[in-house]
Amino acid sequence: MDALREDKVQRCELDYVSHDGRQRTGLFLEAPTHAPDGSANGTIGVLLDITEYRQIELSARATEQSLRDITQRIPVVVFAVRRGHDRQQRLAFMAGNLHALFGLSPSDLLEQDDVLRDWPFHDRIHPEDAPALRRLLQRATRHRGTATLDFRAYGAEGLRWIHLVMGTRRLPDHKVEWIGYVIDTTSINAHNQTLLAARDAAERASKAKADFLATMSHEIRTPMNGVIGMLELLGHTSLDQEQRELVHAVEDSAGVLLQVLNDVLDFSKLEAGNVRLDDAPFDLRTLIDNVAGMMAGSAHKKSLQIDVGADATLAGKLLGDSVRIRQILLNLLNNAVKFTEHGSVSVGLRVIGDDGHVQRVRISVTDTGIGIAADKQANLFTPFSQAESWTTRRYGGTGLGLAICRHLVQLMGGSIDLSSRLGEGTKVTLELRLGIAQREIERAPELAGRHAIVRLASIGTANALTAHLTTLGLTVEQIPPAQPMRRGAAANLLFIDAGDQESAAMIAAQAILIDTHANGSSGARDHDERIWLHANPLKWQAVARVCAQALQPLAQPSRHANASAAATPAAMSQAHGRILVAEDHPISQSLIRRQLDLLGWSCDVVGDGRAAFDALRQHDYAMLLTDCQMPLMNGYELATAWRQHEAQSSKRARLPVIAMTANVLDGEVERCRDAGMDDYLSKPMQLRQLEEKLRTWTPRAVSTHAPETKAGFFEDVFAEPGMEDLRAEMLQAMLRTSEPDLQKLEQAIAQDDSALAQRTLHRMLGALQLFTNGAVMAEGRELMAALGGADADRALRQLPGYLENLRSVLDDLERQTHRADNSLSPLE
Repeated sequence: MDALREDKVQRCELDYVSHDGRQRTGLFLEAPTHAPDGSANGTIGVLLDITEYRQIELSARATEQSLRDITQRIPVVVFAVRRGHDRQQRLAFMAGNLHALFGLSPSDLLEQDDVLRDWPFHDRIHPEDAPALRRLLQRATRHRGTATLDFRAYGAEGLRWIHLVMGTRRLPDHKVEWIGYVIDTTSINAHNQTLLAARDAAERASKAKADFLATMSHEIRTPMNGVIGMLELLGHTSLDQEQRELVHAVEDSAGVLLQVLNDVLDFSKLEAGNVRLDDAPFDLRTLIDNVAGMMAGSAHKKSLQIDVGADATLAGKLLGDSVRIRQILLNLLNNAVKFTEHGSVSVGLRVIGDDGHVQRVRISVTDTGIGIAADKQANLFTPFSQAESWTTRRYGGTGLGLAICRHLVQLMGGSIDLSSRLGEGTKVTLELRLGIAQREIERAPELAGRHAIVRLASIGTANALTAHLTTLGLTVEQIPPAQPMRRGAAANLLFIDAGDQESAAMIAAQAILIDTHANGSSGARDHDERIWLHANPLKWQAVARVCAQALQPLAQPSRHANASAAATPAAMSQAHGRILVAEDHPISQSLIRRQLDLLGWSCDVVGDGRAAFDALRQHDYAMLLTDCQMPLMNGYELATAWRQHEAQSSKRARLPVIAMTANVLDGEVERCRDAGMDDYLSKPMQLRQLEEKLRTWTPRAVSTHAPETKAGFFEDVFAEPGMEDLRAEMLQAMLRTSEPDLQKLEQAIAQDDSALAQRTLHRMLGALQLFTNGAVMAEGRELMAALGGADADRALRQLPGYLENLRSVLDDLERQTHRADNSLSPLE
């Protein structure tokens, strides 16, 4: 009726029951209809089902009311502001306790309708924070995204800290809307200020402690360096055995104290933030070589095996602080050796990531030592902490090592982890990301494309060696000793175990024998022209050097293989005052080299007369010291050949040639002079005797650095200061080389070969006389002389009995070595 009377559409909401019996809400519209003359003549009605829309509206209202209830109970205000086409900012929504935060009511922010009035709000902002808030609001009008700001405002209860979060979005009708919230953070800010004050106080205390430690460490280190230096000088003076033992004990204690001071100083620097890393190119393979070499002596004293391996894909040079990385590895290796009594210590390196610019490397240090209980491992990286209290008493240390390592690794952006089982050993893993400074490996060009066969019983050594060889550019084939050599196998180099004589005869390749004993040497050729590679530890540099040496005859056919033992031309050019030593036994080589070094002379050592002759023709020397019995060309032949060369080349200066011989009978002396030698030295050579010969035959070039020695001859070749460790090393080396010589003597007896017997016996006695001068030496010299004369057959028949006496002496020396090793144990 209203639609007809008012002639317009009428509407109302009504509830009804639909045909399925459900309660519904509808919007009923009634519109008038008209006759042709324009008069209303009826109505038409439409019922729209708005049940779902009404439920959504009710839910939205309930949510809005809940939001308002929540914001009234906590110090937060939620808002939405829109800007339309008229550029007016309108308050679309607001909920919360605006009065508590700003001392305002919503009506204070509105002008007419819903147009926003913002000056009352800005009037409440602290003057120091107002510019920052204006800049944020201006930025929000131009950019999308979320912005945050902490500022101070005056609320109902005074000055408050407010945290603002506001986001901007574009609406479909090109309008802009800002939605966000402000929350009271006064209590949180007060708590943060308390924490900051506590942090500042702690930092000041820590810095004061670090400064104190640094100052004290420096003050103590200065006199400690003087103490250690004076002890070193005292050790080179004339001391009896008891005094020398006391000096060594003091040196050890001083060294431990200095290490403690260094740890404290490093830790104080790290805590104070005074450690800066220097990135520079370095060779990580060589660095690991050097660290393993530094720890080899300590490990070998405890009969520990040191294994080293590096990934073949490691870049030639990386960018990093090599000094700090060396410090970390030294600390980890030192711990591994210190806490390991039996077994081995190993260093492994793997490349676990490479993006072309940076390599991610993983370095692990593993030992078979005492291990660490699981409940003790968490505190190991804590300063001044060790797993057990008794470890400090038994092994020493400050408990700072791992803490320093962790600090340094964190500075490098890396990680360090430890895993261990009690009684089974420990593994420390270090991961670093290092830039690639140079991808290429520095290697000898003649190694590229060569083929090597690795035939070793130890899988670990074989894998490590294979990686090194691959890095050097060789192709490598691993054939275990238990597996037969394949038919038609060919190679340039063959790496075999020391006792594997069969494999060396199967293939025409340069055999390189792997030496796993302590204090071994790499590159030395024995009397059978075999090359040795020391694998305890297996160093990258040693592998590269030995491979180049082994392939040198292939690259330079005109030169004898042993000539590589001579120094390089760059080191020997115009070497006036340099001495050439021709000696085939490695024990005697080490001794004469050390003796000349103590007397202030430099020398080059070759293994036979032919190599010595080649070296003499290429370089100038002040003197030639030559053994008389050597392979290929003996000392007599060498002296004669050189005198002929001097005559033919019209050399003005005559080279002094001194024989080194164990046979000083009149006939031997005459034979030396007839060959062109000027003088002789009896073996074993004493330091004083050697010095006198040098002064006699090179008066103008005599060294002024020779140590002071007592008058008269020494009873012991190794009696001079600094020779004790050399004696132990050479004794072990002599014992290792004696067994092959004994086997060769037995072969000479079986074959009635007196010449072979004489050469081998001369070789053995030349080394043995350094350690004993008993009846076995006198008997051996008589047999050696008889083997070269008319009574050779009788001497061969006497050799079996003499070999038993010789073995007995060698066994006694070996027992002495074991007793000496036990006496040096750090646990006693």
